Amino acid sequence: MSFVLAILLFLGIGAAAALHALWGLGSTWPEASEEALAHSVVGDGRRRMPPAWQCFTVASLLAILALWPFVMLGRGEDPVVLAGSFAIAGLFVVRGFAGYSPRWRGWFPGEPFATRDRRYYSPFCLLMGVGYLALLAGEMERQ
Repeated sequence: MSFVLAILLFLGIGAAAALHALWGLGSTWPEASEEALAHSVVGDGRRRMPPAWQCFTVASLLAILALWPFVMLGRGEDPVVLAGSFAIAGLFVVRGFAGYSPRWRGWFPGEPFATRDRRYYSPFCLLMGVGYLALLAGEMERQ
């Protein structure tokens, strides 16, 4: 079961990494224009997407996070893996909850980002965080 969960985490976070890489290459998918994309995925009122290097940096970090579940397999009690796994899970959970906070809303009020963040982006982050915790629990149980 752990391997299936690792695959699901890899696919979910890997898809987010691929999207950020596409945006770094200049794609505006799934929107029709750069301005529409910026309003959809950034939410701070900007009309342009962040520079390519920022998109590629986020894509690279997400790619590492997407591969981490495979690092976890069979190593649930290794202190480095344990610390890294809790840190990653915590990162996703905090980002997920942040999307519902008034302070976050104040920083990122732009639409359609604000609505999509509440409906899709924040729940996705919470799900990924819980997925990491579930994988970690399963790996620790196997030891």
